[in-house]
Amino acid sequence: MDTSTLILLGHNGAGKSTLIRHFLGYYRRESDHPFLKTWRDIQPLDKQKLGFVPELPWLDAQLTGREQFQLMAGLKSCRISRDDMAHLTQRVGLDTGALDHPVSHYSKGMKQRLLIALALINEPMVLLLDEPLSGLDPFGHEQIMSLLLALKADKHLIISTHQLDDAWKLADQIWVLQNGVLVFQGPRPDSADALSQLYFRYPPHGADSVHRNASLC
Repeated sequence: MDTSTLILLGHNGAGKSTLIRHFLGYYRRESDHPFLKTWRDIQPLDKQKLGFVPELPWLDAQLTGREQFQLMAGLKSCRISRDDMAHLTQRVGLDTGALDHPVSHYSKGMKQRLLIALALINEPMVLLLDEPLSGLDPFGHEQIMSLLLALKADKHLIISTHQLDDAWKLADQIWVLQNGVLVFQGPRPDSADALSQLYFRYPPHGADSVHRNASLC
């Protein structure tokens, strides 16, 4: 990646999550998903240099934060010390005392911070985040935005989101998908309004006709 932050935009069903799974190497053959034939020039990312934050927390609610770290380190075939856990926890702004509590006691924002901390194990070069700001209250939203802006300093970020204001603040590059096709790839527009105009230029197929028919009622 030659930019700090790439933002993936598009309507529901446009292919953002599918493209993220493609980056992760989920699909072995072009026949595995109908969108893949339009992305022949996009290669999966090197998993050794990648950290991933899914849209839906996959965390085991009965495990403590510390146990989640141990589980993820095992999956990444690496060792993690208590000092490493404390460092990563502090880096994402999560109270280290939370590590000894079950994840079921965590708020949405705390879970999101833990997921980002887990993705940072082994200091990957690229962080891939699927809707990292969804479902947060205004306080949690502001905290995670601040964290993402800080991570831009030394990580390449690939983020899917529906939040256009957030996208504009974070982005260096914008990719827009429409029904599985990359319809725009380019630098961030000059303003949030310009980004909004770009986004609404590519509605899901049929949306224009639905809008016109509704206006006749």
